[in-house]
Amino acid sequence: MISLTQKYELLTKLPLLQGLSGKELAHIESVIGMEVNEVPAMRKPLIHQNDPCTHLIFLTTGKLMRHYESSDGLYTTKSVIQAPALLEPNNLYGLECHFRCSYTPLQDVSIITVRKRDVMQYLMKTDIFRINYFNLLSAIIHKKEAMLQPMRNLTVKQKIVHFLQTLFPDCEGQVEIAIKMTVLADYISETRLNTSRALNQLEETHIVELKRSLIVIPEIKALTAPDNENENENENR
Repeated sequence: MISLTQKYELLTKLPLLQGLSGKELAHIESVIGMEVNEVPAMRKPLIHQNDPCTHLIFLTTGKLMRHYESSDGLYTTKSVIQAPALLEPNNLYGLECHFRCSYTPLQDVSIITVRKRDVMQYLMKTDIFRINYFNLLSAIIHKKEAMLQPMRNLTVKQKIVHFLQTLFPDCEGQVEIAIKMTVLADYISETRLNTSRALNQLEETHIVELKRSLIVIPEIKALTAPDNENENENENR
């Protein structure tokens, strides 16, 4: 059991709660609890893809494996989400309030869950929380819009990078996608041969690691590294 001081320090570091005063946090804690729940590492997901999103979930400590399977079943992705973080706050409201991914504790983690009703009744009445939430949703929308640029003037390598960036817009560290070469080629509207050549070029520069029907990106940020961008620009000249 953590002390009130430790709990306050924890809450002030969480997304959406940064900037709230001690008085505001004390009031929120008194009316909705904000209890920290310990969850042990497990093999099965704590949250499954397509589960109803009925709570705002804060990951306060630890790491979760995030797993996604495309709606057509042609590829799956894996990435790690590390505390402090929020689990899909953009899916708490809207037409389809379901989790897009599955989440499995890689180690002992702690989480705080807040019911949607309490978010509306208490958190949204706090100016700082409301502004933080709207800014977060806007950032998610802007990132998705940036990924919708046409790919017709891109090289094959740039198309692959663009596709991977679209899948992992908010990730850090190692990520991976299980996908067949022919499927990837279809997604980027290229031939299998051209797709294979471009992937081999990315592997030669250690941007990706290729395994059987699996692409591992050791550091997702390397896809947008200056050297990689300059190389792609040179291909267009």
